[in-house]
Amino acid sequence: MSGALEIFWQMSARDYGEVASDASAGREQQAVNRSGRQKISAPRISHEAERTRNPRCLLGIKMSQVAIKRCKDYNTENMQRAVEEAVGLLGGIEKFVKLGQKVLIKPNLLSPRPPEHGVCTHPEVIRAVIRLVKKVTQDISVGDSHGGFEVISMDNVYEVSGMKAVCAEEGVKLVKFDTAVNIDGIPFAKAVKDADVIINVPKMKTHGLLILTGAVKNMFGAVIGKHKAEAHFKHIARQDFASYIIKIFMHVKPVLSIMDGIVAMEGDGPAAGSLRNAELILASDDAVAMDVVFSELAGVTPESLLTTYYAGKMGLGTSSLSGIKISGEALRDVRLKDFKLPKASFIYDAPRWVIKIFGRSVRTYPFIKVDACVKCRICEKNCPAEAINIDKNEIDYSKCIFCFCCHELCPHNAIGVRKSLAGKIAGFILKVRQRKKNGD
Repeated sequence: MSGALEIFWQMSARDYGEVASDASAGREQQAVNRSGRQKISAPRISHEAERTRNPRCLLGIKMSQVAIKRCKDYNTENMQRAVEEAVGLLGGIEKFVKLGQKVLIKPNLLSPRPPEHGVCTHPEVIRAVIRLVKKVTQDISVGDSHGGFEVISMDNVYEVSGMKAVCAEEGVKLVKFDTAVNIDGIPFAKAVKDADVIINVPKMKTHGLLILTGAVKNMFGAVIGKHKAEAHFKHIARQDFASYIIKIFMHVKPVLSIMDGIVAMEGDGPAAGSLRNAELILASDDAVAMDVVFSELAGVTPESLLTTYYAGKMGLGTSSLSGIKISGEALRDVRLKDFKLPKASFIYDAPRWVIKIFGRSVRTYPFIKVDACVKCRICEKNCPAEAINIDKNEIDYSKCIFCFCCHELCPHNAIGVRKSLAGKIAGFILKVRQRKKNGD
């Protein structure tokens, strides 16, 4: 397994570009007729037909399953019902948790942000999962590690995010990821490795570096402390960082993932984007398949998500919609129309000729919003490259590795993202090109 992983670590951007370009071209061919202008509408089919028309399903080949349920808000009763129904479509909680097993529920707790900011997994989703698991076992804990390594306190994250209150009310343990178990050179939290069962509860959000952050990326939180920053510094290229995420995921695959998509984040996530009422709960025993469905909901080709692409190639999950059975809501009925992606996302799907013309000058970069900055120094002290000087309101771009950790961790949204001049020109060209293809 490790040998195969090394092969994928060595995949070049050019190799991945060919795959992504081919996939993109295939989608474009389906969307327009031979003239390249008129869109072809797909014939409407029944929900049952949508689920069973796949040849794999008809042939009896085992498919991954993703359940989708609507839930209009975080009301406790509504939340409990949606989570139970979603997991019920997969076979019920008893399929994943056995009597007496030690269960770790792992939310996405990026930083000390309150539930209404939509940055962290909502505490009511965690409450619903706790109550569901209690039907089988009482040995339950909740835990995560935040995205930084300095200034930010995990106690503060648990307090502000609402996790401390929910765990106290439900009588479950809230654990810190402060003791490491080294596996394959990675310091995993002992609490993660000690668990018999991991239930992964990610937040439906965008991500500046990886486009979307979902079930697979959420397991990055299984490692402790400063190692996250070191990982960014050692794996600067997007392809390398995605491969490293997969290396982590390979060691801590959850048995069940339940995605909080009641309020999603679009735009410049995972912390400074815009909130959107998606009103959805997703559940699956295949985290990779869940991310494929999330990408389809957001209008992103699954091949554009490097974590999904690499995980599929490694056999860690289903990375193609054709291998996924969707239960509950029909995908076409819950798509997130005009879902806004991060500013940097246009670079990753840009045609080769654009990159050839503009080269590495096509990029996005972080900048300090001086009027919003309160000098808390969270960005400065958590910068892996030590490129930020808050006293001078400067970012040294000769040192910056463009990981956007500063953008993710700033609690005041005082770190913005800009396109370079070449990026703006390239973006304009791509928009014009897309409009012509769409016949606008």
